[in-house]
Amino acid sequence: MIYLYADGASRGNPGPASYGVHIEDESGTVVADFGEAIGEATNNQAEYSAVISGLRYLSQTEHRKVVIRMDSKLVVEQLSGNWKIKNQAMVELAVEAKSLLSKFQATFEWIPRESNAAADANANRALDSGDFSTVTDSAIELATVQPRGIRAPRQYLEPTTLIVVRHGHTVNTERNVISGGDGTDPELSELGLWEAAGAAKAIPDLVKFFGLPDVAAIHHSPMQRTTQTAQAIAEITGAALQGDLRLREIGFGEWEMREIAQLETDNSEHVSAWRGSLSAKPPGGESIMDLQERVWESTRELIDEYRTKTVVISTHMMPTRAVAALAYRSEQAYWGLGTSPAGISIYRFFGEGFAEIFAQNYCAHLLPS
Repeated sequence: MIYLYADGASRGNPGPASYGVHIEDESGTVVADFGEAIGEATNNQAEYSAVISGLRYLSQTEHRKVVIRMDSKLVVEQLSGNWKIKNQAMVELAVEAKSLLSKFQATFEWIPRESNAAADANANRALDSGDFSTVTDSAIELATVQPRGIRAPRQYLEPTTLIVVRHGHTVNTERNVISGGDGTDPELSELGLWEAAGAAKAIPDLVKFFGLPDVAAIHHSPMQRTTQTAQAIAEITGAALQGDLRLREIGFGEWEMREIAQLETDNSEHVSAWRGSLSAKPPGGESIMDLQERVWESTRELIDEYRTKTVVISTHMMPTRAVAALAYRSEQAYWGLGTSPAGISIYRFFGEGFAEIFAQNYCAHLLPS
């Protein structure tokens, strides 16, 4: 039998946070001590991180019978299956912890704070002096939350969930005319307003279904149709809005308000060169590479700023494809992905180098009732 003492610390709750782990055997001999500062988090999130990291270390050893001792009644009861997890921000942490627990014969014991002094000291040491470990293979450098896929490579950065929503229909969408980011700025049509409301209602359900953190913020193109879509989502989620000009639609220049069918007649050679090209531009407009540069810059900032959180991006057809291209690491996203008005895509980025895809152009909320 092995005994895992776990504790978390948060100065501000939420605020600068850390966890500490102390592991000993039946005789009281110390097996390992380690701790890690985890950035801004709540005390409960830090407590979960301690359990995860302790189990992750033990999974590399021969020990499979473990008693987990904590002074957090909440975490003990939740991971014992006695209490429901009501805070969506901790759902992902619980999923990761339960995945690790499946490898052990584990029991939980609540202990008073004074009996958890070693783990508490380790948590405070990490917060004051930085990460440390008495063993070389504690793997504390891994992200607390890991990809759901068992074959996915292990990740070192905490994930950021991005929910990307294309705006609903406008009059221009319904007329099938080009409407870019440098020309007309139509509002949502009656159909578009209905679609935006449907997407807003669907997002919390999808977040809960996939066990992802609640929406913390909404970033949107400042054009009218995307702002209206973002506002509908804010009414449901309560998240704050932030406009970002980099998320506007690709610029179509002189092709604004034209029909592609007519352009193929009038400018067939130019349209043919434009199709399938990352660098070709409509006269006075932008190339896909121009679009990608600004959208990826915005997306990278969100990934860095909102680690462990969920952000909604309300944008247009081509920026939704640019985010998908970053997630899939493929330019095929610009040509092969459907992007329906008010369609929802959900990505979880571990930095910009790896992403899990939970949903792509989800549209069930748009089906007739």
